[in-house]
Amino acid sequence: MVSVIIPTYNRSSLLKEAVLSVVNQTYRPIECIVVDDGSTDDTDETVNELQRLNDDQFNLIYIKQKNSGAQVARNTGTAAAQGEYIQYLDSDDLLYPDKLMMQVDYLISNPDCDGVFGDWEVGTTDKAELIKGYKSDDFLEQLLVDRCIHTLSFLFKRKEVSLAGSWDPLIRRNQEIDFQVRAYIEGCNFLYQSFNTGLWRIHQQERIANTTGLADVLYFFQKMERILDERNMFSSSLKKKIARLYMWLIKQDIRQTTENKKLILSEVIRLDPNAEISNAKVFRFLKMLFGKPFSIKLWFIALNRN
Repeated sequence: MVSVIIPTYNRSSLLKEAVLSVVNQTYRPIECIVVDDGSTDDTDETVNELQRLNDDQFNLIYIKQKNSGAQVARNTGTAAAQGEYIQYLDSDDLLYPDKLMMQVDYLISNPDCDGVFGDWEVGTTDKAELIKGYKSDDFLEQLLVDRCIHTLSFLFKRKEVSLAGSWDPLIRRNQEIDFQVRAYIEGCNFLYQSFNTGLWRIHQQERIANTTGLADVLYFFQKMERILDERNMFSSSLKKKIARLYMWLIKQDIRQTTENKKLILSEVIRLDPNAEISNAKVFRFLKMLFGKPFSIKLWFIALNRN
């Protein structure tokens, strides 16, 4: 059996389409666990209506909890799941009909594989762009700083989920990367299967990526650094790539304060002493005159003017 876990909050119309994409899977048996994170809309009525589709091969289960966040909802669903395979699906995304059939067959045919991922689309049901998955030689760097793998694309064996542990409720951004990295460093083998698994839907409602900023990114990477340092896996190459990612983020127009930008610039210098900001003659001169904190402030002012 596959357990599909769908956390949701005030998205009844989108949730209905997500659940129907599970109902329409060519694979059986399936249990679909909707964890309602304290919705105040008609989510309960929507799920009650959909439960009429239950039969001996498909079971829609509804769990309601107080509002605690999507990660806690995923943990609640995982604890209730009975399946041999685990599929996480956000309530605004869709699985394509053969997704579970193809990936269960792949896991059976590749017993050394603990989790399989594929391609996915991003956009709307009318217009979407295909994102090709891949597995690089340095999979850890790929997950952290190159192309992450969308949650809906993965199907996990239950063993992998147990090794990864709980979804971290303190992480507001990159939760799926945190989960995947923790499983990977515990020895889980992830493999890529080339086919289109589903739709990461773009819409006007709130998403985590739209409500987080540099402080959340910084928290995530500092947690990753602590975990990887303990295992001697935080390489100089990874440090430099994170530093470059930080520099790119500073220049993006996302929710961020001046203080957070300064913190990120400090991290760039710490992670990569040869980074552009550290190596610039002007910055070295300012640091010699005024010290690093004030030099970062001046550099930030110059960056904004440019």
